[in-house]
Amino acid sequence: MPDYQRIAAEFGLGRLQAVTPLAGGRADVVRLTTAAGEFVAKPAESEAQAVLYERAARVLSEAGVRQARPWRTTAGSLIGESGHGVQEFLPGRIFLPPTPAQTAGVMRHTGACHAVLAHVPVPPALAAQDTLFTRVASPGYLIETLPGLLHRTGLPGGAGHTVARALGLVEAFLPRMRQLPAQVVHGDIGPDNVLMDGDEVVAVIDFTPFAEPVLFAVATALYWYHVHGQATLDGRAVRASFAAAGPRRGWARAEAAVWPVMLLREALRRLATPLALAGEPGIPVPAAVITRYQAVRSILRSWPYLEPAKALSAAPGSVTI
Repeated sequence: MPDYQRIAAEFGLGRLQAVTPLAGGRADVVRLTTAAGEFVAKPAESEAQAVLYERAARVLSEAGVRQARPWRTTAGSLIGESGHGVQEFLPGRIFLPPTPAQTAGVMRHTGACHAVLAHVPVPPALAAQDTLFTRVASPGYLIETLPGLLHRTGLPGGAGHTVARALGLVEAFLPRMRQLPAQVVHGDIGPDNVLMDGDEVVAVIDFTPFAEPVLFAVATALYWYHVHGQATLDGRAVRASFAAAGPRRGWARAEAAVWPVMLLREALRRLATPLALAGEPGIPVPAAVITRYQAVRSILRSWPYLEPAKALSAAPGSVTI
């Protein structure tokens, strides 16, 4: 167990009074109550990611979008010698499952948050990062590698055909996806990463940065709020959430044309992640793979209700979904 008194001392937080696990969070992310107040401590990914989060949190806060303020050590670093980072503790609750009103609030917040993040320069290291998690987010990786990963599973016999159809759609829209501008986005917006106060969003936590189009973040939220674990999708609700997450000007035609494929890409990413992790020595394929495969199948079954054909027949420029 980490020495939390040492961590409190590193960040100048005063005497440690209590260490409390966060409800619904990871075991290694805890709430520290100290003489200086309440904070969240967790293992840090890297100095570069900590610096990016500090910059993003500052820009968001200046725009009125709440984010947990990161603390620096007494020596001025964002990561202590313990390997931990510290942020302010924000009050709020995680709701599982969220209500429709809470979902709508998250989608509006996602749009507002990423409109601000568009002003944060993409660090070269973020654009160039190459990890298992960035690879599974790549359409090229999915097209080339996912069919082979499926052989490790006990999925139904038709799974290969279903995934091949989904990958075919992604490949067909690949040129359009590559034309979308990349920015800093949060790549894991789901109910377990959103603090709520009733129907209002307090903040999105566990900042997971990617250099991707804004639709990447929106697709992540749509996946976790509308697709994962749902045998049948409510196409109208999905489209309403997509509209709620849009900019004030409306979605550009290029974005409206490709968003269902971005959602499909997100489902394929979520399917590929545990399969790719299972490729590491000693890691078995988790049973949750079947749920993630069903998400891909559910999107394909609902495809006629997701395609924005009517929106694309609107006037040039931006469209309202």
